[in-house]
Amino acid sequence: MIIMANDHEDYLSKSIKQFQRFVRQSAPAASAAYTLLGSVIFLTLIGYMADKYYNSSPIYILIGLGLGILIGFYELYKSIFKS
Repeated sequence: MIIMANDHEDYLSKSIKQFQRFVRQSAPAASAAYTLLGSVIFLTLIGYMADKYYNSSPIYILIGLGLGILIGFYELYKSIFKS
């Protein structure tokens, strides 16, 4: 079976449109995941720097980690249940 150039272009354009649709649909989930991960890492690093500055036990790391998790899950909740 010989594939015509026009058929190949139709297949390619359909594939690209389908890929774009998948990316558009998955964007909120990816954004929520990046927000969760980013807030945990960022606030934990701030806690680490505060512990180094104040020469304290890892209390600020734990506070930063806890706040990062709370903020991250709050943003995840907002993205899942937004109207």
